[in-house]
Amino acid sequence: MRIPISILFVTCCATSAWAEKIVTSPEMFRDPNFARAFIGSYGFLSEVEPKVSAEEQVVLNTVRELFEKNQFAAAEKEIVRYIKEAETPTDPEKPPGQISAAMVFVLGNMYFSADRPEDAKRAFLEAIRRFPRFRRAHTNLGYLYVSQNQIEEAVPSLQKAVELGETSARTYGLLGYCYLQKKNALAAENAYRQAYLLDPKSRDWKMGLAQTLLLQERYPEATSMLGTLIDEYPDDRQLWLQQANALLSQDKKMDAAITLEALRLKGRATEGDLNLLGNIYMDQGEAQLALYAYLEAIDKSPKLDIARALRSARILNDYGFPEKAAEFADKIAAKGSLTFKEQLDLDLVRAKIAQSAGNDAQVGELLQDLFTRDPGNAEILLELARHYDELSKNEQDEAKRSIHLGEAKVHFKLALEKESVAYQANLGLGQLLVREKQYSESITYLEKALSLKTGDKTSLDQYLSRVKRAADRDALRREREAADRAEAEANDADKKKIQ
Repeated sequence: MRIPISILFVTCCATSAWAEKIVTSPEMFRDPNFARAFIGSYGFLSEVEPKVSAEEQVVLNTVRELFEKNQFAAAEKEIVRYIKEAETPTDPEKPPGQISAAMVFVLGNMYFSADRPEDAKRAFLEAIRRFPRFRRAHTNLGYLYVSQNQIEEAVPSLQKAVELGETSARTYGLLGYCYLQKKNALAAENAYRQAYLLDPKSRDWKMGLAQTLLLQERYPEATSMLGTLIDEYPDDRQLWLQQANALLSQDKKMDAAITLEALRLKGRATEGDLNLLGNIYMDQGEAQLALYAYLEAIDKSPKLDIARALRSARILNDYGFPEKAAEFADKIAAKGSLTFKEQLDLDLVRAKIAQSAGNDAQVGELLQDLFTRDPGNAEILLELARHYDELSKNEQDEAKRSIHLGEAKVHFKLALEKESVAYQANLGLGQLLVREKQYSESITYLEKALSLKTGDKTSLDQYLSRVKRAADRDALRREREAADRAEAEANDADKKKIQ
């Protein structure tokens, strides 16, 4: 059975790194250059920033000088000293003074730089309470919320800052980041584009823009943006994986394979990346290349992901390459340290490989051994039923064929009780009975299979309708035969009376 490529990638690579989210690093809030810009020049604008007194301006100049010397603790002490002195003067003859919102705001900046976010938040909110149009207070409060991953709270603060005239690339970029986390791709794109326009060298804004394009399924544009980023940051593994994902979404599978091969040659491909590469090669009919990728995936991981490796073995087998699947299964076994369940799963895969290779004797031996080890295993019961069903189709000896059919029915009925394979078991038993022309009996199982089937039920519904018509014809034929026999018996009886 050939596996659709769309399902192949989802089931085999759901944890692959290309699905990781691009995020803005919180470390930006600890960057010295950012911290200096964060404190600001304190040339407050009358429309959106509160006025400061001449005395406060002197203090702010002192704070700036300390800050530029990286004397952050001393700068904070100077602000706190001034506020205390202003609100509670040591000179008894001096009346308490009013502290401007600007000074509270600067204290909030100091707290934030000292990694005291709760104190900083209280200061920013107090500054905004005192001066509601305080643009930088709204901006810095938004930065604080983002650093704490409080996205819902960050958005209105950053929006208000923009409304009040904030135009920095960082504000637009962080607003884009917040929208992206909220899955508002269009708003995120517009914000990131504005940030990119103001600061085209920023890696964060370009990566965010690429992410919004992927979220909107605008894959050609995303591919172009990711290509630019890869040229600038060729050692960033995540970018290569994002590029492969964008190419796969455009059905450019071999281009995606080339991208993953580049990552592989760089020595940056993980086990999951190599399994994805193998899946692409299998879809393109390149079984040998796929096997190489799968084998390298096994060697790449210190702790083998057995479930993923077994899926790869099944893919090789399902695509018609049982010999290569067997080679891969042997490699998995050679890794050793398999749990009881993992060994069962491996031997079950080996049974399916033997089945594809036409080795019925080996299939029987493997399945009987599996049944002995785990008689209640749903998949083993189903495979045993299918095995005996297949044997019955090719058996010429009627006595042996009858035995195989009996075994198939028994194991199908046992599998019916297992929820995970109930659909397949009902369908398999129903089809067996149809083949044996037991139409009426088959209908019960086929109807059950139809009720359990997910997705498109059209073909099975049509098949069931044909079986019901066949059952009606068979019932009519039986009635006619019974009538003919009754008529013949009556005629014989009349003849005897005449004689």
